[in-house]
Amino acid sequence: MAAKKGKIVGPEAPRLLEPFAMFDTTVDDYEMEDKMPFETCRFVPGTIANQSADKVLFDCVVFDRVTFENVTLERAEFVDVVFDHCDLSNVVFRDAVLHRVEFNHCKMLGLDLSTTTLRNVKFEECVGQYAMFRFADMKHVAFRDGGFDKADFYEAQFNQVEFSRCELDQAQFVGAKLKGVDLSSCEFRTLGSSLEDLQGCVMRTDQLSGVAHLLGIVLKDD
Repeated sequence: MAAKKGKIVGPEAPRLLEPFAMFDTTVDDYEMEDKMPFETCRFVPGTIANQSADKVLFDCVVFDRVTFENVTLERAEFVDVVFDHCDLSNVVFRDAVLHRVEFNHCKMLGLDLSTTTLRNVKFEECVGQYAMFRFADMKHVAFRDGGFDKADFYEAQFNQVEFSRCELDQAQFVGAKLKGVDLSSCEFRTLGSSLEDLQGCVMRTDQLSGVAHLLGIVLKDD
């Protein structure tokens, strides 16, 4: 199903799936293998710990209140996947592909999504301070009601990307072209960016103090 302009297509994963109980408790002696497929299943509440693999496939999968500890899954593919109330802090998903994926009420401090491709992805009410989206290629992506202070979007590519009611203080957007991106409902004191990158960005008048330093302007309180 193709996404209409401005509309994000959600995962086709049904909410009721057969539970995959391999990781219902912390398991250190089981290893994910390169190119291992996980299809049409639900990971039950528990912990996935000490896993490192390349090109793992997750297709039509729900992660239900799963905590990830010391997990690196580079070049993984996530298709029709839901992360619900998960802890993904410091997880490494570099070079991954995410298509029709939802992160709902997730903790993702320092989550590494650098150089990923994101298509039809939603982050709903997530805590993502220090998350890394460096060089990510995003199209039809929404960040809603989340905390992304000090997140790193260095040279990310934005195409129909939405930021709604997010905390973005000290988020880094250097090299990320913000033309057409609406930040007016977000809160921040300062942003890391450049005048060139901010061309065409939508902001409230009172937010301009957060980028005044780019003009060499020093603001004084009354």
